[in-house]
Amino acid sequence: GYLDHLVSKESSFCSADPSPSMASEDWFQCARRDTVRWILETRGHFGFSHRTAYVAIAYFDRFSLRRCVDRSVMPWAARLLAIACVSLAAKMDECQAPALSEFRADDDYDFSCDSIGRMEMLVLSTLDWRMGAVTPFDYLPCLSSRVRRFNGAGRGGGGGLIAVKAAALIFSAAEAASVLDYRPSTVAAVAILAATHGALTREPLESKISSLSPTCLLEKEDVYACYTMMLRDPSSPSKTAKRSASDRGDADSTYARLDAASFSVAAAMNNNKRVRLELPAVHR
Repeated sequence: GYLDHLVSKESSFCSADPSPSMASEDWFQCARRDTVRWILETRGHFGFSHRTAYVAIAYFDRFSLRRCVDRSVMPWAARLLAIACVSLAAKMDECQAPALSEFRADDDYDFSCDSIGRMEMLVLSTLDWRMGAVTPFDYLPCLSSRVRRFNGAGRGGGGGLIAVKAAALIFSAAEAASVLDYRPSTVAAVAILAATHGALTREPLESKISSLSPTCLLEKEDVYACYTMMLRDPSSPSKTAKRSASDRGDADSTYARLDAASFSVAAAMNNNKRVRLELPAVHR
């Protein structure tokens, strides 16, 4: 079926090799969070699809696994990389991708089109030109339809509302951890169930996963770990803390806040404080 076809195409969802040391450093995690937020803001500004934004984040994470960027050139190097990733994702997924000149003016930075273009080529070569991707958003229509059939107009709302909540959860999770840590099918199924039922204990979660996606081979440990991470309260110091269903039900995730202010980038582009920068030194 359709879901089995998608699962068979999943690739690069995790790395067999340990991440570079910078991926576990606090400064890199902070830079990555800022990058994800910027990508979501830019998605709103240009009107890109959710899938395009997720693909851009995946490009950033895949690049970060293969190359290290000197801390001394942060945060502007991360921004240049983010622009290249968004531009490439738009070229892959959108009907009409913005010209590089539309990405130039950005807060404190004014990157030349040549610098953006060269960073795009560096991303392409680093990722071996493998730019196709399966994302959780490819699964949402089918999974939300199944939930609607199972639940009717009951808990969690209609399929459309569930998909909106699931999208917020997916991007909240993408901000918290690399999108390569879990299979897109796992992320999508977990997001749909979290959007529908809120916090569940392990046994009912596994039961609902089996009924929602009986033909997809989802690892139970991965499902529970992803579910715990997705419902974790980012303000809590505890790694096992979860938000309640009511906390998450109003979609108060970073994604929801950014989506509501989707045109804030346009205002930022009017900022006169600019610094012209060139391509940073990046090494393996």
